[in-house]
Order: sequence, then C-alpha cells, then structure tokens
Amino acid sequence: MAKRTVTPWLILSCFITCFGSSMLYGYNISVFNGPKDHIMCFLSENLLQIPCKDLSKNAENGKDANGTAPETAVDEAGHKLGLYYSLIMTVWIVFGAIGAFSTGAISNFFGRRNGLLFNNAFMIAGAIISAPTVATKIPYLLYIGRAFIGFNCGVTIGLASIYLTEIAPIHIRGAIGACHQLAVTIGILVAFVCSGLKQTMNHEDLWIVAQALTGVPAIISLIVLPFCPESPRFLFMNKGRIEDAKKALERLYPGDNPEDYIEEMRQEMQGTCSAGECAVKDDADDVPMAAAAPAKKFHFVQLFTQADLRMPVAIAVGIQIMQQLSGINAVMSYSSTMMETSGIHSDYVPYVNLGFSFFNVVCTVASLPLLEKFGRRTLLLVPSAILAVSLVVLCASAVVVSETQSPDVKRIVSIVFMGFIFVYIAGFAFGLGTIPGFIVAEVFRQEPRSAAYSLSQGVQWISNLIVSTTFVNLNLAIQGYVFLIYLSVVVPFWIFFFVCMPETKNRSFDDIANDLAFTRLCRGANDAQVIEDGGPDAKPMSSNMSLLKADRIEKKQQDTVA
Repeated sequence: MAKRTVTPWLILSCFITCFGSSMLYGYNISVFNGPKDHIMCFLSENLLQIPCKDLSKNAENGKDANGTAPETAVDEAGHKLGLYYSLIMTVWIVFGAIGAFSTGAISNFFGRRNGLLFNNAFMIAGAIISAPTVATKIPYLLYIGRAFIGFNCGVTIGLASIYLTEIAPIHIRGAIGACHQLAVTIGILVAFVCSGLKQTMNHEDLWIVAQALTGVPAIISLIVLPFCPESPRFLFMNKGRIEDAKKALERLYPGDNPEDYIEEMRQEMQGTCSAGECAVKDDADDVPMAAAAPAKKFHFVQLFTQADLRMPVAIAVGIQIMQQLSGINAVMSYSSTMMETSGIHSDYVPYVNLGFSFFNVVCTVASLPLLEKFGRRTLLLVPSAILAVSLVVLCASAVVVSETQSPDVKRIVSIVFMGFIFVYIAGFAFGLGTIPGFIVAEVFRQEPRSAAYSLSQGVQWISNLIVSTTFVNLNLAIQGYVFLIYLSVVVPFWIFFFVCMPETKNRSFDDIANDLAFTRLCRGANDAQVIEDGGPDAKPMSSNMSLLKADRIEKKQQDTVA
C-alpha cells in the first residue's frame, strides 16, 4: 500500500475544520475574561438597575446606591452581580455538556463533515442573538446567545476530533488530530487580543462585538466545508456507501489505490467483539467489493455493557477528568494575584496573560512533531509528571506568599511562582492539552467511536463545571493548598495511564482495539502485549483474533468440501 501523503484537500479539510470549529471553542473560553469590568457594569445597570459608578462609589463609602443601607446592601448587590456574571460561563458550560452528549447522535445521523456544518448554525445563531445585547440593553440576549454557542462548542470538541482523525494518514494521525487543540489555543490567544486589551475591544460598548465576531469563521466554514470530502471511514463503515467512500479517498489521496484502503477498513469490520465473545464476519473474498454492509447501530449503553470496551472507556473518561482537574484554571486565576505581589503594575497584567497564551500556542505547535516521534504514551506521561512537580512548587509558593510578612520574600516567591507557571503551561500543552482530544478516536473502533466521544466529552464539560463552581470557595477556604487537591487527582490518574495505556502511534484502530479488549489490569509496556482473561497461557489478543479468523475460514472450507 502506498504511503498516504499530505495533499491539498487534506490541508483544506484540516484548516477549515480548525478555523471554523475548533478555534471558536478556544475563543469562547476566554472572550469575556478581559472585559469583565465592563460586562459587570452592564449587568449592574440593566439587571440591578444600579449605575455602575454609583455601585463602586457607594461601596467605598459603605452605602448602597440609595445611600440608606450601609455595607450590607452593597455586599448583597455585589453578590448578585457576581452571580449574574458567573452565569454567563455557567450557561455556556451547561449547554456545552448537552452538546457534548449529543455528539454521537449528530455525527452518526448527519455524518462527520455534515455534522460540523449543522453545528455551525448554532454558532451563527448565538452570535446573531447576542450581537444587539448592548444596543438594546437586554442582558437576556447574552445568556441565550451563550447557550447556542455553548451547544456548538460541546459538539465541536468531539466531532472535529473525529473528523480530523478519520481523514488523517496513519503516520501523521496524531499530528493532525492535535491540530484541533492547536486551534483551541490560537482561539484563546485571539480572544485575548480582541477583548483583553484596551486598544482593541475591551471597551464598554465594544465587548459584545468580540462575542458577535464568532459568527464570522462559522459562516466561512459553512461556505467552504461542503467542498471538502466526507470521512471515507464513515461512508464505508457506517453507511455502506462504497463508491462514495472511494471518491472521498481519491480526493484525499490522489495517486493511491482506494481499493487498498477499502480492504483495510473491511478487515477492521470483520473482527467485532460483543459482550465477552468475539465474532468474525465472513471472509472478504465472499463479499463483492462493490457492496458493503453498514455497521450495526451502536447504542450508547453498550459502552457500559461490552467487556471489550471497559478499558477504552476508562482511558477515554479518565484522561478528560485528569485534564480538567489538573488545575489549569486555578493556576491562571492565581497568576493575577501573584503578578500584583511581584510588583507588576496592573496595566501590564493583560500583556503578561497574553504572553502566557502565546507561550501555550508555541508549546502546542512544538508538540505536533513530537507526537509522531515519541508517541502518545510518552508525551502524556513525561509532561504530566512535570506538571505534577509544578503543582507542588506552585502550592508551596502560594502558601509562603500568603503567610509571610516580608515584602521582599513575597516579591521573590511571587516571581518564582510566575516562572513555574510557564513550566506548568509547558507540561500541560505537551501532554494533557494536546492528547485527550484525539486519543479517544484512536482507542475505539468505528462503531462505538461517536458514542465514546459523547461520553468522554460530556464528562469533560461536567468536570469543567465542577472546577468552575468550586474553585472560588476552595480558594477562599484553603488558599494555596487548593493546588494539592488538583495534585491528588493528577497522581493516581498518572499511575493508571502508566500501567494501562498502550502506545497508539502508527497502529491501526483495529489493532489498538484488539490490544485493549478483555484485558486484566494491566501493563505499561510499549509493545502492548495484552493478555486475555483466559489465564497466564493465553495468547495476545491480536494473535487470538487472527487464530479465530483462521479457524472460521478453515471451517468454511471444510463445509465447502463436505
């Protein structure tokens, strides 16, 4: 079989998916962080009916806006205002979780490419709905728009990864799959530039424009993406449309023989496992190449009932929890406080945050070739270990700063804290930032892949919600020790992946799935020699599958002779 190369259609498909879908997820993570003060003023004036200048002035004087109730009314108004502001993120996360759990249904009904097109409509609708928020002084438009955008983002992080991974050549599958996360980091950086700086749209009348701009890439995607090919794997294995799959392969990999790839996918379809028993379909020689039976509909509940899916599900869910509970939000939230303590003027804080975002993009770019050089397993374990060490240093630094009375010591330790933020970001970007997005596609076969993304990304959004709703109170209660909570999550998951996660680089989906099926707990060897539940004398799963297929062919030959 010829080695698939990077072609113009592959580049275009990858680019427009990242530009019109993945980047917008990252953009909407941070688009409202910079103009927080302007947003809270808008909410105060239009929901609490308290002019922003009166609220801040009377808060300093210990009076409410009417000058009658000292301190208590001001605290109550400030509390409500904080809730209204946090509700913007909460609505986005809740509908993001709904979108994530809908990924499987959307990708199987519409397809991978067409599912992204359908999803673009939600981003465009959210942008249009929220655009007149400031002009009409109707805050509810903002919340409704964020709901539509949240749903879009929830679908995007699963569906974009599926599409990119399924159209990618095996020898650069990790790099192309990781382009999704690269686009996310670029989106975060673009959001900082658009809405975090006073020179751009960090203004009382322009912050909503930054939100409305999310519709522009979605519109471009809606125009360009239809010209890109659908996933050949989806066309052949899910729908049985062999001729359409061949046409898609010819566009993605001109010069290669599409029959070779069709045969590769057919062989994957021949070995399917269900509920503790493996069955093999008839040999490909008995099936005309012009026909293909679509895969049976996979039900979400089978993720929990099929024995061969237990380990892939554990990996898919565990890596999302580890990513969200690794403390990335806590680290970035603490950075502003440490910047003030270290003597950085508040006017320069946005530029330092911009530097953090740029460094994140640089590290993600650097991770792409390393994924194919060192593999997924190594690039998850080593950077995550660095991240864990960084959490220890950050915790110690935060505690020292909060307890010491010496200004000089505070300043020095704060600078150390700032330095280790860069170490932490590097550890996150090279490992937990890049790998979780596409590893789910690699550890599942075609049939359960969409359902697996629904589950894993839904868990990711729920974990995000837990962090968002608990961090403030935890930070107030235990301050710098909050990093130990995140460390207590990272360490056991690191051990789990060290013991159980196989290397997936340059391996077929079928080989990886066979490797993970019916395993005992576990092993960490990169050669991925997995033993069945049959005891110490059992053969590796891949060998057992080959023997099972051989036995089936021999039996058919005997029946023919008889």
